[in-house]
Amino acid sequence: MSKENVLEKLATSFAAINARFRIISVEHLDECRSAIERLKTESMVTERFYKDYLESLDFRVPEALSGARSIIIVAVPQPISVIDVSFKGRRIRAMIPPTYIYKDIRGKCTKILSDILQPLGAGLAVARLPLKFLAVRSGLGNYGRNDICFVPGMGSFHRLEAFFTDYDFGIDDWQDVSMMGSCTGCSFCVENCPTGCIPGKKMLVDPDRCLTYVNENEGVFPDWIDPRWHNALVGCMRCQMVCPENRDFLRDRDKEEKFTEEETEAILICESPAELPQELSAKLKRLDIDWMLPLLKRNLAALLRV
Repeated sequence: MSKENVLEKLATSFAAINARFRIISVEHLDECRSAIERLKTESMVTERFYKDYLESLDFRVPEALSGARSIIIVAVPQPISVIDVSFKGRRIRAMIPPTYIYKDIRGKCTKILSDILQPLGAGLAVARLPLKFLAVRSGLGNYGRNDICFVPGMGSFHRLEAFFTDYDFGIDDWQDVSMMGSCTGCSFCVENCPTGCIPGKKMLVDPDRCLTYVNENEGVFPDWIDPRWHNALVGCMRCQMVCPENRDFLRDRDKEEKFTEEETEAILICESPAELPQELSAKLKRLDIDWMLPLLKRNLAALLRV
């Protein structure tokens, strides 16, 4: 099969799930590493943030795939998920932003790539790389002023995945970093960020002031956070909800579920997953949020103001 046919098959298969992909050479791994390390050396992120999010990235070709030639970056549409929460006669709608629910998406991407590349004798391995950075440098998307990657036809409502392969596509989509043209003259995200972490002109937010960063990590919320700022079950949706690029995708839903009064109470008082009723445990697993139970308990309490 020619390289052109392989690319065509990949494009057709990913289009079937409304996904897009780009390919870059592994020769850019050192450049990726340098860009991420520069964030720390030039004090653009704190030591804590670097350790929490960036230190675990691996810029080496996997030992099991030492002949890797290419990195495939895929963007799959993923709308918001919503859970209707009942508690003490009240009801709230708790949002889960894109990216947090990912197992099904990774599985679909892996299957598409394996079905096409493995018969050609090519190997495949998941890449632990800076996905936003790869997506923008490959031309798959562009940075928004809020430092989030936006993909045409998906806005910021997508899940990114990356894979190493030793198949030689003979192409390299590497290009310069760019910000969305629509960000010029627009300041909706800046004006609607409750913490003020989005700068007016740069594409790098102040991560330690970002509600998403605080909301994703366990522990007591800092005193500077106003309880009224909480808006999602994990992360934050303020800047994405007001972005004009997301206007066409706000009504779409990835998953929808309900927590009954009893289920909400069980989450709020549980000390370990083993204490949850079996049906509730199955629901959390179905939603692919069973892994975040400690965060779920704290963040749900914050949304309910209890």
